[in-house]
Order: sequence, then C-alpha cells, then structure tokens
Amino acid sequence: MFNVSDILIFVKYFISALIVVGIVFAPAYLARVTGKGKYDMLLVRIFSWLFGWTGIGWLWALFISSKK
Repeated sequence: MFNVSDILIFVKYFISALIVVGIVFAPAYLARVTGKGKYDMLLVRIFSWLFGWTGIGWLWALFISSKK
C-alpha cells in the first residue's frame, strides 16, 4: 500500500517536473506572445530545444524571444 510519505514524494516530483518543463518551454511561449515572425520563432525553438540544456542556449533563446 501507499503511505502518505509516498504520495507526498510523488506529488513533489510531479510538481518539480512541471516546473522544469515550464522553464524549458518559456522562450518558445514568449516568442509566440510577443508576436515574433516565423523565422525568429523557429530560431527560438531550435535553440531552446537543442541547446536549452546548456543554460547559454536557453538564455540566448530567452533573449531573442523577449526582445522587440
């Protein structure tokens, strides 16, 4: 059976995974909200998804997606 601590650990990891996914997809969402063109949105998505794990690629994608 499941203990209360097992359920709390599951909830903790589920919320952590949602936060990580939200952070990874933040540049693509910002590019869509700010109304970027197709080429800029493509660059943001490529850099965010391929190089987002480096931090530098994620920051570059965030910068491109948020500048006007």
